[in-house]
Amino acid sequence: MRKNLLVQLTIAVLLPSLGAFLLAWVGFCQFEKTMEGLAYSYVQNLARGAAARLESTKWDLRPDGIWQPLQEYTPGGGIEGFITEDLPIPGMFAVFDQFGTLLYGTPDVPLLSVLSNQPFANRTPSKIRGPDGSFYTIAIYPVHRKNLYVLAAVSWNQLLGPMVTLTTFWPFMVGILGLIGIFAVFIMWQKVIMPLKDLEEEVSILKWGEDVPQKNAPEAVTELQKLRSALVMLSHSAIDKANLSRRYVTDIVKVQEEERSRISREIHDGPLQDVTAVIQRLRLLSSDLDSPDKIRERITEAENAALAGVREMREVCNNLTPPWLDLGIAQALTELSERQSAQLGIKIHLDLDEVREVPNDVTMAFFRVTQEAVNNSVNHGKAEEVKITLRDLGDKIVLKIEDDGKGFIVPKDITELRVKGHRGLSNMQERMFLVGGKLSISSSPQGTVIICKLPIKNSSEETSSDSQGVLF
Repeated sequence: MRKNLLVQLTIAVLLPSLGAFLLAWVGFCQFEKTMEGLAYSYVQNLARGAAARLESTKWDLRPDGIWQPLQEYTPGGGIEGFITEDLPIPGMFAVFDQFGTLLYGTPDVPLLSVLSNQPFANRTPSKIRGPDGSFYTIAIYPVHRKNLYVLAAVSWNQLLGPMVTLTTFWPFMVGILGLIGIFAVFIMWQKVIMPLKDLEEEVSILKWGEDVPQKNAPEAVTELQKLRSALVMLSHSAIDKANLSRRYVTDIVKVQEEERSRISREIHDGPLQDVTAVIQRLRLLSSDLDSPDKIRERITEAENAALAGVREMREVCNNLTPPWLDLGIAQALTELSERQSAQLGIKIHLDLDEVREVPNDVTMAFFRVTQEAVNNSVNHGKAEEVKITLRDLGDKIVLKIEDDGKGFIVPKDITELRVKGHRGLSNMQERMFLVGGKLSISSSPQGTVIICKLPIKNSSEETSSDSQGVLF
């Protein structure tokens, strides 16, 4: 994982936000210009309206210095009553003469003393900041015939209200959102990127089938913790499979050596002894050449020894590759049952259907499974009777082997027995799997039942997918 991933992630997360902020900033600037133009227009119209009212009336300067309308002078009246009459709108006024003397000003405007210093020739509205930090827009408009000037001002807070608050706090909002984005990137780095980087480093040096990654990553998000847990489970499974594979190789070598030892022992104890006996008879024959009766006796003994050797050699060959497999499943199981019943000293009951012709590997699979099952019943289950049932159900062939032995605890996964060194049941399962069948085992203290099911493909239909390569 690249070292500049944090930079890339930051750009990927913040770039859209920065684009949105930029667009919002442009909109904000346009909005502020619009508000400024609105305030300019409003205060200019306000000053122009007040000047027009003063322009429309004849005024005169009283001895006490107060301007008053000549036609409508009343005590308590004057310019202040005139310009504020019927003006219930936001805004402030001040009236100056041509010398800059303040003639009238609204009492709630602390800016008028400052604003009175503005040049009266400038009619362009301007934006200023008051002592309280608020923005004001002012405009000056002349009353030409009287040499008077009207100064109007309006507070942005009074005119625009909440919109001014928005313009004030918008930069802070942008800054806060930016900090939130950076914090989100940091959290993502801590909770997602760093755990992923650690996991990638572990996996890159992991020896599959030998090592197991660290199980816990408390700083990571839940999904990554689940991913790590799943990887740990897969690693354990890979280790188990690797151990099982090594067991398979060991078993193959061991079985080969055991089979060689068995064949060697059978040849040594059987045919080799018979050949030795033949040689001894021939030697005795050479010493009895003068007696025809002795010669005839020695030849008969040698012939019997040779025939015994032939029978034993034939038995060895039959055990290696039974010739009756070519006669079909039923005949092969019948021959096997007779031989095992005689060798093991148990009763074997047969209930066999005539099964259709099947490939030799299928016949061999049923033969070897039955052979192993009967041997296990006697050697491990101490059974005295075994029943073998064979049925051809049209779409499948079913073999059932029952015994009256003491039973055993069937593991959930038969391959566990191979790991522990017990290969019999595992070999039976594998033989059925290789021919496309399935094997199930149930056992109790009253005995064990082994069922083999082999689906048969017809010309018009295919074997059901759920019965292909399924192990039970």
